[in-house]
Amino acid sequence: MKVGIVGTGNMGSKYINKFDNLGYDTVLIDIDTDRLKSYPDRYKKYTDIDEALKKEDLNYLFIATDPRSHIPLAKKAIEREINVMVEKPPSINPSELEEAINFAQKKGTVLSVSEIELRSNTIRNLKLNRKIDDVEAYRLNLGRGYINPFYDLAWHDLYIMSYLFGSFKIKKVLDRGDIFDVFGETESNEFFLQVAWSHKYLRREWLLKGKEGNIILDFAQDRIIYDDGTVKEKDNIDKLELMIKQFVEAPSFESSYRALNILKEFEKFSA
Repeated sequence: MKVGIVGTGNMGSKYINKFDNLGYDTVLIDIDTDRLKSYPDRYKKYTDIDEALKKEDLNYLFIATDPRSHIPLAKKAIEREINVMVEKPPSINPSELEEAINFAQKKGTVLSVSEIELRSNTIRNLKLNRKIDDVEAYRLNLGRGYINPFYDLAWHDLYIMSYLFGSFKIKKVLDRGDIFDVFGETESNEFFLQVAWSHKYLRREWLLKGKEGNIILDFAQDRIIYDDGTVKEKDNIDKLELMIKQFVEAPSFESSYRALNILKEFEKFSA
């Protein structure tokens, strides 16, 4: 199994470690020569993606670069009928992503988007045997990212929302500087989501509210707390490794369709 990774920085380095764990033959692609030199010589290394795709017979390509470059890079691999997974957000423009999905379908290959939190213990082992009327969600980080938290942090919670409850609509967004309040609705309930960089405390938690009680999804500790006191603790399955393995074994457009819906909702508030 030969895989390529474009972008070997922070997130890319995490992918590389998991590829090693899974026993994949890994090709590194990065325009930063100094960053490439920091990796052992056992890896094939390229600064040019076109050269890498021409010389290496890749089975899959993973892309962890700036969001603005995700789709142009992905299309180079799709042209060669290579299945591609891109990091989130896959693009800033929904029409760009939609065109890439159509292109992949035409080429008989798959374009997928990272949805790492769907592989968390919190989501994989959630038992939802009741109606959820409201969702109250928080993703408050201690550190900073390179784009505003509405476009970065909220992404995780919105694809989870879509996965659990169907398509959604964002009704209102309040920009309070580093804190964003997002109000919306899914096919079956309403939700409130608050995201922030450089917050005074860490909080990654959902409250699933229903007439029968509340379920707490503790993403920080990767555990589920049911209203009867039952706790499903973290099961120590690596969510990034699992996501990679599942994509390699069964590539799917499902994540791309969710991503497209998110981008279309974001577009309403981009002005």
